[in-house]
Amino acid sequence: TFDDVDWSEDGNWLAFVSTSRDHKNEKFRIANANTGEVREVFEETVPTQYESGWGTINWKFLPKTNEVIWFSERSNWGHLYLYDAATGKVKNQITKGDFVVSEMLKVDEKTRTIYFNAFGLQKENPYFQQLYKIGFDGKNMTLLTPGDGYHNVSFSPDGKYLIDSYSKPDVPPTVVVRATNGKQLVEVERTDVSRLK
Repeated sequence: TFDDVDWSEDGNWLAFVSTSRDHKNEKFRIANANTGEVREVFEETVPTQYESGWGTINWKFLPKTNEVIWFSERSNWGHLYLYDAATGKVKNQITKGDFVVSEMLKVDEKTRTIYFNAFGLQKENPYFQQLYKIGFDGKNMTLLTPGDGYHNVSFSPDGKYLIDSYSKPDVPPTVVVRATNGKQLVEVERTDVSRLK
């Protein structure tokens, strides 16, 4: 499929990843849509298989600042890195630790903040997913969906709110609305399982 592509908002640039047949070598490239010129920015080679994300790409081209947020498992964990798109060099590692960034949901270029799902930070169960935010500089990582369980999040169209639906095998689904700082504003629904019990 044609998954690893990211158009600039004005349609002038297309960032894409060229993958080797064995998925061990990835080349990040940027194409000028007006001239057809393609420039290779950097490449990554892995001994096993490169995955850019699960169900979505976990990288983003930022043409306004000429940067790339890149996903890599080079530390044996799935993390985000900030690249300079002009030089192809890593500016800094954004996320660090014994956890996996499973999906980058939203990038706020004005505040230089990334909203992402991660696995492995809940001590009760490493397969429970939660939403976090972090600065491009790797500072101020903040949990936005507290509470044990698997959290599934979607943002409102204006990006000011998020809907957090979470549950555990022994706790029925609960749906709440939160501000983007994680503060719960209202509980929308809590599943009644009394008849099931």
